[in-house]
Formats: sequence, structure tokens, C-alpha cells
Amino acid sequence: MVKLTALYPGQGSQYPKMALDLHAASAKVRELFSLASDITHQNLFKLLDEGSEEDLKQTETTQLVVTLANRASLVRLKELGFTFSSHSGFSLGELSAYAGGGILDDVNLFSIVQKRGLLMALAGKTAEATYGKLGMAAVIGMDFDTIETVLKENDIKSLYPANDNGPSQVVLSGLQQSIDEAKSILLGNGAKRVITLKVSGPFHTPFMEDAKQEFAQFLAQCTFSDSKERVLSSVTGNDVCSAEEARLLLSDQLACPVRWTKVMKNLKTTENIVEVGAGTVLTGLWKNSGLEGVCTPLGTEDAIQAMKKEN
Repeated sequence: MVKLTALYPGQGSQYPKMALDLHAASAKVRELFSLASDITHQNLFKLLDEGSEEDLKQTETTQLVVTLANRASLVRLKELGFTFSSHSGFSLGELSAYAGGGILDDVNLFSIVQKRGLLMALAGKTAEATYGKLGMAAVIGMDFDTIETVLKENDIKSLYPANDNGPSQVVLSGLQQSIDEAKSILLGNGAKRVITLKVSGPFHTPFMEDAKQEFAQFLAQCTFSDSKERVLSSVTGNDVCSAEEARLLLSDQLACPVRWTKVMKNLKTTENIVEVGAGTVLTGLWKNSGLEGVCTPLGTEDAIQAMKKEN
């Protein structure tokens, strides 16, 4: 059986009842649900089974259930004999990649994810109370470096490229008034569209600096190992070479942009790439990247069984 390259989604991939088909199909997945629930002191099965879309949108909740769905997909794939050569995750998904590559065990993983979600939720509320209304916007038709230059040359304050989704798609995060100011400037410099997003959060920007420092202190108490399989960081787009580097990157990530374009290019492969977790966000980013090959979503029992038949 060929080895797969696993890409793990982050916030935004969640939906009610995700991964419950994997829970029904696999005793090992059920064990994972129980472990994650014990560590976080929450009934995560009940949350996914009965929770609404709105319930799952809360940052501290979203991060737990998305990570659980990612891990459930990987556990099921490995149970059926699939093996992996590389792992990388988008934002929150980076923690799943660390677990997939052997840097974190599940006990440390879910403890870290819970702390991360709480810190990020608090930091978002604090930033808005301190600085005013925050927002996010997707810029279509410009790359990360060009947008960064345009914002700097036009002295747009408190607005940052936060997610480098692809060569022509970047998400900005910062003050809403700065987004409003930047929109016409970006369109005048070559952007095709600037789309205001319904979500708001200063994630992956300097607004998260205080949360980053507290998170780093928490991570110092957690156990990290050198990776057993290749892991690429979405902070740098490069390989994570040691346990200590993994720890530093994980705290830096809160205040640093997600460089997903670099990850996709640095994978050095366009074959056997799969999205391990709920939804098809990363599948879509790969499709729109202009890179060869395809990314196949494997977040449901049906999709995993279909892949099994092909191999």
C-alpha cells in the first residue's frame, strides 16, 4: 500500500455529527473519544451528536472537536493499514500533524488544544475591547508578499496578512476600519476581489502576542518528542527538525501568519495527498493552488472505505 501525505484542517471545517460515523465503525476511535473527553472533562461525543452549528463555532469548542475529528480519521486510516510519509496542518491542524508525526501523544495533544482554544478566545475578546471592532477579509488575486508590501507602503495600521491560503488567496485580519481603508487600495493594486468575512478574530497576528507568551509557558510543561515521520510547520513551510523546535513553532504560530502556500510547495510531491479530517477546505485550497495533482478528502467512513478499495 502506498504511503500517504496527510494534511489536517483547522477551524472552519467543523460541522455537527462529524466523525460520529468513524466512532460507530471503530473501537479504536471510540477509545480516542473517551480519552479526549476524560482529558478535557467534556463529553465530546454528546457535543458533536447534539450540538448545533453555533455551539461548535465557539473557539474553545471548535478547536477540540476539529482536532478530535482529525485524529479519529487518522486512527481509522491506520487501523485499516494505511501508512504515512508526511504530515502538515493548517493553523489548528498543525497540532494534529504533530500527533500524526509522533511529536505529541494524545494526552499532551488534547491538553494543549484545550489550553490553546481558551487562550485564543480570551485574546480575541480582549483585543476587541482594547482596540475596537476587528474583522477579517479574503483578498482574491494577490499573493501574500504583494499584499504585505501594499499595506506597508500605504501605511495601513493594525491590519495583517494572517492566512496565506494560496498564490492568489490571502486572508487579512485586524481592525475593521483598516480593512475598510485597505479595500480600495488593494483593488487599485491588482486584487480582483476583497471579501469581508463573517468571522472575526485576530488569530495569527501581533494581537495574539500576550496569548503567545502564556501559551509558551504552558507548552514548557508538556512533553514533545522528535518526529518519527516528516512534519512540515505552517509557520515556516519547512520541516520541523526537533522536539524543541516544534515547541517554539507552536507558540509562535499564534502570532505568526499561516504560510500554507509554502507548505504545499515544499511537500515536494503531488501524489497520494489526502485531507485527514472533516470537510474539504484543504482539498479546495490545493485545487486552487495551481499545483499538479489532487488532494483527496478522507474524513468519513465512506470516503476511507472507498480509498481502501482502490488500494
